[in-house]
Amino acid sequence: MIRDFSNTFDGKQSVMVRSVRISGSQAVKKIMGGLLVGTMLVGLVSSVAFSFLIRSGLNELAQHQNNKIELLKTQQGLYQQRKALLTEDHILKMAGRLGLYSPAERQVVSRF
Repeated sequence: MIRDFSNTFDGKQSVMVRSVRISGSQAVKKIMGGLLVGTMLVGLVSSVAFSFLIRSGLNELAQHQNNKIELLKTQQGLYQQRKALLTEDHILKMAGRLGLYSPAERQVVSRF
């Protein structure tokens, strides 16, 4: 009785294999298999195409972000130039080059 439950291996393994019967004809099985493989291939191709579109979209987004950074730097530079051009000293200097001068005190008429 102890031998019946022992862990000894005598070199032979007894495996019982049962075939599972699937109802339907062979043609239906082949069609279903073909549809399954076709669906998997379509899914794979569409997945690769979608990943390509995402990658190209991300590259375009990065390019637009770089353009935005360059435009912001240009805008800041132009703002600084505008600020320098609108100072009173610069306006008086440019007016002097053009031959324009501030009016004298007696030339200004105030009605208020």
